[in-house]
Amino acid sequence: MFLTPPTVEELNQSELPELIDMLAKQSEEYTSLLRGEGASFKTKAIKEMILNLQVAIDAKKVFKKSATAR
Repeated sequence: MFLTPPTVEELNQSELPELIDMLAKQSEEYTSLLRGEGASFKTKAIKEMILNLQVAIDAKKVFKKSATAR
């Protein structure tokens, strides 16, 4: 059974370096699965996680930028 990807809110609890590492690993897995089995429920879930990671990373960057501007 494949679990649902973490939400943006759940990902926001992680630190930026960890999120970037997760994004790299998920991107690699997504590319590999897409080549091997094509579009599937698993690749769709990984793609959703990648999108959620990108949103969480962007939010962390904006927060960090606004915190340093004070």
